[in-house]
Amino acid sequence: MAAGFKDIQAPELKDDAGYETIFEKVKAEANGEVKNYLWYRNAVRKYALRINDNPERLIRDEIQDRMGAEEQEDENQIRRWAVSGHMYLFEYKAKTAKKLPYYDTFPLVYVIKATRHEFWGLNLHYLTPKRRAWVVKRLFEGRIDAPRKCFHKYLTSYVDGYFLDLAAVEWATAILLPIENFVHTTKTQRGLQSYPKEVVWDEINEDFYDKIKQKRIIRGYGKAQDKTMVER
Repeated sequence: MAAGFKDIQAPELKDDAGYETIFEKVKAEANGEVKNYLWYRNAVRKYALRINDNPERLIRDEIQDRMGAEEQEDENQIRRWAVSGHMYLFEYKAKTAKKLPYYDTFPLVYVIKATRHEFWGLNLHYLTPKRRAWVVKRLFEGRIDAPRKCFHKYLTSYVDGYFLDLAAVEWATAILLPIENFVHTTKTQRGLQSYPKEVVWDEINEDFYDKIKQKRIIRGYGKAQDKTMVER
């Protein structure tokens, strides 16, 4: 069992007959019980088939979820900008793509510093799923503790669309979604080309213990629930 999952308590099941996001489907199957890493991995695999080649569908599904009754929604929120202490999924088109060895077009980022125009954070996709579970466990303990190479700067103007602000109860599902999409440019081919995630993971593992460690700080958007949604 991966460290971090044995202590994750699945939330209470809602009576929800409306539109369901992948997060709501995994919650419903957990039915309020404590589940381990293998259970989450298998549950996510079952429901993730429809988004494997179309990860931006996650955000579209969340927007559609907001069109139903409030009591039927999950706890995730749609945002226009990022703040510290939250974890986001978003689509990204790097300004300097041609200069980068590779980058992730659909990052899963825990933000450590942010302004309205740019933000810095830990992209968990640079880690294997089991490593992600350990990092999330540390976040729940109030500490940022992750390899330096996983931290990147992002420009808000190069985020394509909205941010999906993930509630803490959804992080166990989010880190297992198979939506990392690393790409790079080459001299012999036009446009962005796929880059193997396994190569990225191996590179990070080589310097895994060269870390950034600091206290977790949570900001909000003006309402109390904006902070409590990412606390545990």
